[in-house]
Amino acid sequence: MSTIDEVAFIAKVSVATVSRVINNNTNVTPETRERVLEAIARLKYQPNAMGSLLRKEHTGMILILLHSVDNPFFSPIVQGIESFAQSNGMNVLICTTYGDKQREKHYLDLLKSHFVDGLLLITNTLTLEELNDLNRNYPVVQVVEYLPDSDASYFSIDFYEASFKLVERLIEKGHQHIAFVHAGLKDIVSTKKKYQAYCDVLRKHDLTPVQLNETEMVFGYESGRDITKKLLDIDPKITAFFATSDLIACGILDECLNRGFRIPEDKAIISFDNTIFSTLVKPKLTSVDVNGFQLGVQSLDYLNKRIHDKKYNDKIELFLPYIVHDRESS
Repeated sequence: MSTIDEVAFIAKVSVATVSRVINNNTNVTPETRERVLEAIARLKYQPNAMGSLLRKEHTGMILILLHSVDNPFFSPIVQGIESFAQSNGMNVLICTTYGDKQREKHYLDLLKSHFVDGLLLITNTLTLEELNDLNRNYPVVQVVEYLPDSDASYFSIDFYEASFKLVERLIEKGHQHIAFVHAGLKDIVSTKKKYQAYCDVLRKHDLTPVQLNETEMVFGYESGRDITKKLLDIDPKITAFFATSDLIACGILDECLNRGFRIPEDKAIISFDNTIFSTLVKPKLTSVDVNGFQLGVQSLDYLNKRIHDKKYNDKIELFLPYIVHDRESS
């Protein structure tokens, strides 16, 4: 592999002159520029891209911080981000934390060291004070999950409204024993809003919430199935389930079918995220589409404006429209 020193030697110029040619600096004579370019071509020299990036005011690199890639819910959001990035000459770096604060700190150092221009927080473990401090010093946007009282802008959907409508529909269809099923992070805003809406609707109709009062369970299909087993053993009168995600709903569905129940005649199921799982199973799941692609596009559009205009720091609190897909499970 050729080096910049070898290019300088062949072209009979200094390393600084080679660098100026590579970075299109006009302070080089046409003859010298031609000589350097010929040496680069002859040696097939490839400049160190990272070094060039770090010498610029902006690197064109965006950091996406999310909990994990286990949940297909994140896919359309990331696709939207990448679509905007590609159209605007930007690159994205996707990092997962799995709720580990040390991992999160490690990745946030990329922002603090200016390795990346800005940060899209899809999930995080930051406190309100930590997030506000980060937002004061760097371009930051919260996507889907957010701390409502923070100074940082966020792009999400109205989880409370969507959940309220879903549970109301179940009650309108005659369901009075409705279980709430969740596995995974409990302290994020989406979970809190879904549960708050669920409780408020039941309270409105003088109905009693049904759920497992257990410690936080690992997100996924198996947890959905295990929770359903326990709930049906405790309260066989349950006729409907409100799942906080499709993958959990798939576990509910399989457990109900395994026990011989008909869906939705015996047990109805409603869910969130409208991932590919919602239409692969039979019967197909009623699920809320959170408009992930547009969330990705609009959040990066805003972040890009913050990166290039330091005075552009107005807080944006935007709920994008969602779609409820009514399918066979309810």
